[in-house]
Amino acid sequence: MDASRNTRGVRALIGLVPQDIALYPTLTARENLRYFGRLYGLKGRTLEERIAECLALVGLTEKGNQRVSTFSGGMQRRANLAAGLLHEPKLLFLDEPTVGIDPQSRAFILEELSQLRQHGTTMIYTTHYMEEAEGLCTRILVLDEGRTLAQGQPRDLIAAAPGCGNIEDLFFTLTGKRFRD
Repeated sequence: MDASRNTRGVRALIGLVPQDIALYPTLTARENLRYFGRLYGLKGRTLEERIAECLALVGLTEKGNQRVSTFSGGMQRRANLAAGLLHEPKLLFLDEPTVGIDPQSRAFILEELSQLRQHGTTMIYTTHYMEEAEGLCTRILVLDEGRTLAQGQPRDLIAAAPGCGNIEDLFFTLTGKRFRD
């Protein structure tokens, strides 16, 4: 699909879960999802059904009528994910979706993303947590200072790098361990 000729059509295929929480804190989770759903052209019964499905998907059904400002960090991350999934995108961009949250919320989010992948959602996943990338992604691209250092399937990248047992080992082998100030 040509994005310059069919912006609305392309936009409908793409979801975004940014690193910073992109919700309105004074609105409830349900109100936020209703707002974002309308931006994607959802309305009426379809919108309300998707809101209910997404709240259930991220384990927030019982909290849907609470203001986002009252949520823990993990709950906010899960609500943020729900907003990105509301319109059932074919391509989902995720930027550090598990940063700074409790282990239970992190495990929950990773399991849900794995399920989405298994059901055909393509994801572009940006993370500094190498174990997340290794466990979730079918292809990995290692970037350092804007340069591509490696790309391919995780097991192939690890196998091609002597002494590396996982993607984090590979990352440090390729980039070094010095600080990046």
